[in-house]
Amino acid sequence: MSLVLSNISHTFGSTQALKDVSLDIKDGEQVALIGPSGCGKTTLLQIMGTQIAPAQGSLNLLDLPPTTLPPRGLRQLRMNIAMIPQHLGLVPNVRVLRNVLNGGLGKQNILSTIRQMISPSREEKSHCFELLDRTGISEKMYDRTDSLSGGQQQRVAVARALYQRPVIILADEPVSAIDPARARDTVRLLTHLSKEEGVTLIISLHDLSLAREFFPRLIGLREGKVAFDKAPENLSDVECQELYSLRADK
Repeated sequence: MSLVLSNISHTFGSTQALKDVSLDIKDGEQVALIGPSGCGKTTLLQIMGTQIAPAQGSLNLLDLPPTTLPPRGLRQLRMNIAMIPQHLGLVPNVRVLRNVLNGGLGKQNILSTIRQMISPSREEKSHCFELLDRTGISEKMYDRTDSLSGGQQQRVAVARALYQRPVIILADEPVSAIDPARARDTVRLLTHLSKEEGVTLIISLHDLSLAREFFPRLIGLREGKVAFDKAPENLSDVECQELYSLRADK
């Protein structure tokens, strides 16, 4: 299993973000988390990525319990997880090459990091070019990242995640800031590349149509709880309407 969550709950002050969430996600699965704003998608991804520890319940990640690992063990575990945050986390005023290479920083010591920042090796440049070519923007490798369009920056973030050679990719609303056509292209790219690499992909999406088109498993969250967990072909219109309705059933 890539992830096993058992009875996960979490609060921020007086706000309960997650309530008794239990999920099993297998190696290589492609899963979309869907639901309205504030339903707990980002918190769940942060727990999966070990950015925060759950207030209650347990997480088993790649057959390891993160909350009981020593700092070095936790750092090694995190090297296997690539996170694409909602606002991408790219450094805007550097070349695309630098942003992609940043995906490997967690696996390097200080001297290797300094050497790479000053003069990347031919192999590092070649690997970066290969990933950018696979994402369709190899010609942008030496451009400043902030000169790229929103859709191109999304592709840089995907290439950076793959450069990390992760076992799991977590993506938090990675297409929320681009137009529908480019959003569809980016989701198609992520699912295609993760399938090629055999990487587990878990992505949160507002766009239900994208989730239903590209993902074989949909997990609906509402008010911090799992509303459903099923294949798109088994998801009814009524369930979708209830997930996004303004008032929850009592």
